[in-house]
Amino acid sequence: MGRKSTLDEAAVFRYVGATLAKAGAVTLQGVVEGTGFSMGSLYHRYRSREGLLAHAWLDALEAFQNQFADLIEHGGVEAGARAAMLTPAFCRHHPARGVVLACCRASEFVGEKTPPALRERIDLANRRGAGALKRFSQRTQVDLMTCQLAVVGMPLGAVRLFLPAQPVPLSIDERVQTAYWALMKSPQVA
Repeated sequence: MGRKSTLDEAAVFRYVGATLAKAGAVTLQGVVEGTGFSMGSLYHRYRSREGLLAHAWLDALEAFQNQFADLIEHGGVEAGARAAMLTPAFCRHHPARGVVLACCRASEFVGEKTPPALRERIDLANRRGAGALKRFSQRTQVDLMTCQLAVVGMPLGAVRLFLPAQPVPLSIDERVQTAYWALMKSPQVA
């Protein structure tokens, strides 16, 4: 059987995320066997295993961080609530990307051998999200750690209860909202 001639990045990234989340490691040969794409196609597009992993991380990170920063960049605590809800919604609508971000560590995708241009794009996406969260903290006058827990930590913990074994259920949304508002309205915050 011949190999597929065009590279479907979404299929490659789905395979990489699912394999890392379940097995803890991924090889280019495994990607070839799991997706049917040729080794030549993978090398032509990504140049190395490290390039492939960094592209998979960057794809998921940029897709999430762009939405996150847009939601939280302007507005008060209601904007934070919408940003907190992004994590379960993103994981439902983009399950492969959600698995990459929620179940894997950045260090599994980005390392010393990651091409510098990709590292810079990853750093830029991370800085955008972190900067938006910091400005949110300043606007709402809620300490940064509380904002991080309410907007990032609790929603991420909630989706990790399900991924990668099963989809994130809608029933988790109410709990994420409850945790967000409990943290943002806690007596220590006032």
